[in-house]
Amino acid sequence: MRRIRSLPILLSMAVLLTLSGKTMAAEDCTTLSATETLPTAAQHWRIAKVLFARNDIFDLNNKHSVWFHRFANEYHVITSESALREDLLFQEGDRLDQAVLAETERLLRARRYLRHAEITIYAYCPASQTVQVTVQTWDNWSLLPRISLGHTGGATKANLGLAEDNLWGTGNQAQIEYFTDSERDGYKLQFHSPNISGSHWQTTMQYADTSDGESYRLNLAKPFYRLSSERAYNLDIFKEIKDISEYARGDVYNEYKSNQQLIELSSGWSFWRDSDSVQHLNTGVTLDERKFDLNNDSTQPPPENRDLSQVWLSWEFLQSDYRELTNFFLWNRVEDVNFGWQASLRLGRLLESLGADQGGWHWQAKVQKNFEINDISWLVGQISYSQLHRNQLQEQQLFQSELRYVRHLSAQQVLIAQLQWSVGKNLFRDQRMTIGGDEGMRAFPLYYQTGDKAAIASLEYRYITHWHVYQLLDVALAGFIDAGRAWDNPQRPAGPDDDQNLAGYGIGIRLLPSHSSRGSVISIDLAKPVSDNPELSGWRWRLIAKKPF
Repeated sequence: MRRIRSLPILLSMAVLLTLSGKTMAAEDCTTLSATETLPTAAQHWRIAKVLFARNDIFDLNNKHSVWFHRFANEYHVITSESALREDLLFQEGDRLDQAVLAETERLLRARRYLRHAEITIYAYCPASQTVQVTVQTWDNWSLLPRISLGHTGGATKANLGLAEDNLWGTGNQAQIEYFTDSERDGYKLQFHSPNISGSHWQTTMQYADTSDGESYRLNLAKPFYRLSSERAYNLDIFKEIKDISEYARGDVYNEYKSNQQLIELSSGWSFWRDSDSVQHLNTGVTLDERKFDLNNDSTQPPPENRDLSQVWLSWEFLQSDYRELTNFFLWNRVEDVNFGWQASLRLGRLLESLGADQGGWHWQAKVQKNFEINDISWLVGQISYSQLHRNQLQEQQLFQSELRYVRHLSAQQVLIAQLQWSVGKNLFRDQRMTIGGDEGMRAFPLYYQTGDKAAIASLEYRYITHWHVYQLLDVALAGFIDAGRAWDNPQRPAGPDDDQNLAGYGIGIRLLPSHSSRGSVISIDLAKPVSDNPELSGWRWRLIAKKPF
C-alpha cells in the first residue's frame, strides 16, 4: 500500500476532513504527513471514519489538457461513493488491519472503471484510540464507442458498438456491439454486475446472434473475493451454436456445425487459512454436451458427439504475496503482481446417469508462480496437465507450460522472452493447438499450423517513450522475433511448411489507453516471415487489441 505524496491530494484530504465536521479538531487528532508513519500503538485501533476522494478522468491542470478533456470530465458520471463503499473489505468500527487495506486497494484497482486507487491512514486520534482512513480513486473514461478495424494474419476484423463500463457510476457494465472477423459476423448484447448491492454476488448475462448460429450465457456467482472468504457459489448456463473451421496454412479445408450446451453448479468452502495463504475445497456438477453435424461447406465427416457430464471435487491453494510493479505486463501504471504460489487440482467422475456417453475419469492440475530474480528481472511460470479417461475410448492427455522472463534494461527499456510448450495426445478436433496471427507467430496467417502439439518462442524488446496522444494513449516501440511450430494433425491436407519450424521478425508500435476502462494494448506490427514458401514473401502488417502486452 502506497502513501499519498502529491500536494493536491493532501489539500483535497484537508478539505474533506474540514467538511467532515468538528469532531476531529475536538478530539485533537493528529494528521499524518506524507513522510510520517502510524505509531505502533495505533496499529490496531478502530476505524472511526472512512473518507472518499473521487477524482475525475483527466487532470485539467496538465499543460496538455484540451477541450476534449474538459468535455469528458463534464459529461462523465463519476463512480458513486456508494459503489466504492460496497467494494470495501472494511467499514467504520472495524479494527485497523493494514493487510485488509492493501487487499481492498487491489480489489479496487482490478475494477476496469477505475484507473487507480489508493487507501491511506490520514489521521489518528489518541483520545478515542481511532484512526481515519481515506479512499482515493481516479476514474477511467467508461462510455466507449466500439469502433475498430483490425488486420492480423491476413484477415480483417471490425467492431461497431457502444460499451458503458460504469453505468450511471454504479460499476455495472452494459454493451451492444456488431462484429465481424474471419469466421463470423453478428451482434452481441451483454450486461455484467460485479458486486450486486454490496453482497459480492456477481452476474453476467450475454446474448449473441451470429451469421452461423447464436449463443447465450447466464452466470450468477459469489467467488472467493478476498483471502478470508468462507464460501463461494457458482451457477453457469451456456449455449452456443456455431460453425467451426479447420485450417491448413491459413486456408479453410473443412467446416462443420457445433452445438454446445453447458450447465455447471458448484459450491466451495475455505477449510484452512493463515495470515497470507488459504486452501479451498469445491464440489460441483457439470452437464456438458456437444453435438456436431455437417454444414454446406463440409468436406470431411464431423467429429463424434460427446457428453462429458460429471460430478467433481477440486482443491485450490492460494498464497498472497502481492507487490506493486510497473512495466511488467503493461506500462506507466501500477500492476498488482502476486509472487505467491497458486495451485489447483480437480477430479471429475463421468456418469452415464447424468448423460455422459461413457463412464470415466477427468482430472486437471495447474501450478502458477512468479519469481523475482533480482530488482530488475522476473520469471513468470505456469504449467497445467489434464487427462480424460473414458472406459471404451482412447485416453486423452494435454500438458501445457508457459515461461516468461522480464528484464528492465533501464527505466524505459524492457526485454521479454517467452516460451510456450503444449503436448497433447488424442485431442478433440475442435480443441487442437493453432499458431499464426493472434496465436503467437505474428508474421504468419491465422491458423497457419494446427495440431496436437505446439511450441512457440518469442523475444521482444520494448522502448517505452514519453510520448502520448492527448493523454489518451501512451506509446511504446517494439522489435520482436518469433519461432515455433504446431504438428501432429492427421486430418490436415499435406502441403509446404507442414513439417517445418516457422520463424519471423518485425517491428511495431504499442498504444496503451491510459484513461480508458478497456485497457487492451493496441499493437500495430510490420512483420516478415522467414520461409521458402513463395506465398509468404514480403512484409505483413497486423493490428490487434488484446491483453497482456
